[in-house]
Amino acid sequence: MIKTIIKWAAVFYAALVSVSASANVTVMVNKQVFEFEQPVRLNAVLAPVANSAQWYWPVSSVYNLNLTEAEREKESVLSEIRRLLGVYKNDNDMYHTLASLYEQVALWTVATRIPMSVSYNRARLFPQDNPQFKEGKYLIRISPRPDVIHVSGAVLKPGAYKHSGNTSIYTIANSVAVQEEADDSFVNIITPMGQVEKKGIAYWNVDFSQIMPGSQIYVPISPRYFDSALEQLNDRIANLAVHRILPQ
Repeated sequence: MIKTIIKWAAVFYAALVSVSASANVTVMVNKQVFEFEQPVRLNAVLAPVANSAQWYWPVSSVYNLNLTEAEREKESVLSEIRRLLGVYKNDNDMYHTLASLYEQVALWTVATRIPMSVSYNRARLFPQDNPQFKEGKYLIRISPRPDVIHVSGAVLKPGAYKHSGNTSIYTIANSVAVQEEADDSFVNIITPMGQVEKKGIAYWNVDFSQIMPGSQIYVPISPRYFDSALEQLNDRIANLAVHRILPQ
């Protein structure tokens, strides 16, 4: 899993470096790079690849590579985890959970995501679904229907877990082995559309709604009554996960 992430990140950045400096608009769709001399609409960007596979448009995502907010937030989150490692250096369970979380986030490839939907057919038919890409560099991720859920947080084995039809949030959340300091009442769901939702997994608040393939589950650290920093860290990581460029 780690080797796959590192390999993809290397390809991703190599492709960006290799694009022509003369292009006004550069859009990378997965690993294909397209250059335009002037602002371009979404339908024109997708046209060369739209019929090359059975794309599952609901899991598509768009990133503005001109912005660095996500990368800076990642570094800030890592800095906060390092601070908390010092605070909890004598608490073995919490220290181990925080150390694992640090390793996970450090491996994430992130970019500032644009909150927009992607659909070739809708872009062709409806002007409101056919936004314009102005000068700069962008990344669009499209894929066939995924068959996994990406799990991170206070878990023993972060990574991709198999998703099958009618999989509920409760079922998958309770099938993943967690750390001693994991919250046993709630998880954060990061939908493929970039929404963060808090869902119950305890007997008193259980949520049996289905989870969409390609979603992320962030298992938060159990909050401490005397330390709001842990709860704030959970929120920041869940929101940072919106900007993850997930391995395909």
